Amino acid sequence: MIKTLTLLSSFFILLSCARVQTLNMEKHTYSERPNHIIWIQLAGLSDDHLPLLRFNVSDVNYRTNLEKSDCIGKMWTYNLYDLRPSATQSFLSQLLGTKNIKNQCSDFKSKPVWEYLSEMGYFSSIIENGANEEESLDKMRNCPGAEALKLSRLRFYRMGSDSTIKDNTSQKMFHYQDSLTSLQEILLPGFYYDKSCQKSICYSSLTNNFKTLWTLSLKDQPQSFFLIRDFSFLNALRKKDISSAKESMQEIERIVTTIKSLKREDVMVVVTGAESMGVEYPNEGKDWAEFEKSGKNIIYKKSALLSPVFASGPLSENFCGIFEESDMPRRLLVKPEMKVFNWDFVNPFSN
Repeated sequence: MIKTLTLLSSFFILLSCARVQTLNMEKHTYSERPNHIIWIQLAGLSDDHLPLLRFNVSDVNYRTNLEKSDCIGKMWTYNLYDLRPSATQSFLSQLLGTKNIKNQCSDFKSKPVWEYLSEMGYFSSIIENGANEEESLDKMRNCPGAEALKLSRLRFYRMGSDSTIKDNTSQKMFHYQDSLTSLQEILLPGFYYDKSCQKSICYSSLTNNFKTLWTLSLKDQPQSFFLIRDFSFLNALRKKDISSAKESMQEIERIVTTIKSLKREDVMVVVTGAESMGVEYPNEGKDWAEFEKSGKNIIYKKSALLSPVFASGPLSENFCGIFEESDMPRRLLVKPEMKVFNWDFVNPFSN
């Protein structure tokens, strides 16, 4: 009897001293599925680009939201045909879960991640920024068998100039400052085009569009998936336009700040790169100022073979380590089993 009481006492002492689970030195609950998922695909992104955000602030203790991610991983970016695929191909591989990517209609024979999530009850939306005709998912509507993609369940919002959006008189348009009635209408499945992008530039920001559309879906839907595909950063890097590149990164930082400001524990944020372009930064002072003006001789000629993943919130533990970019859907969808306590270890009556 004394032995039994001693074992029971020891057990309760162990429970009271249970270790708090952490990830990246922050409190974290494992194996919890998020109710809301925001996935940001930023073409050209490398972890080398964090100084563009961090060194733009006078506070030496400032940390960007990407730095404060719960989990940071890396993806191999090759596929069956290319060692260094384009951002378009890599993003398709990430969304479709396959290395068999040709940037053709045949790619969409694989089931996209948003369709798996729609089947699980998620309200799925996509917003694109800076994508040309070859880069945009808009092209999938013209593929044979496109009905298999279940586009009738998807909300697709495109930001692009009149050079990439044709016959805009027949397109459904939207603006983030539209009336609530008009905005409610674009929450129905369909393809929509930003009114402000019908000139050489878009006058609406990606941040404002996201905040309006996501806030509306968050209010009405218990589960949502929002995919942001942004090619503006890579476009700026190719032009060596460091000012525009910094603004593109700051847009993503503002979006993540908006999400985290809600302090909701049921939201996961994932940011992935593709066709990651490294940067060789100059010395400080005048050299750095000149670099920001001209971008001269600072961008590597070849893209990296690994691209970054930054994840925060529920299931972010799935994105630690190094893995194939085609493994993204599995890591987004699979919820590991929760640890089961084995009572046999503390059963005082067991042999």
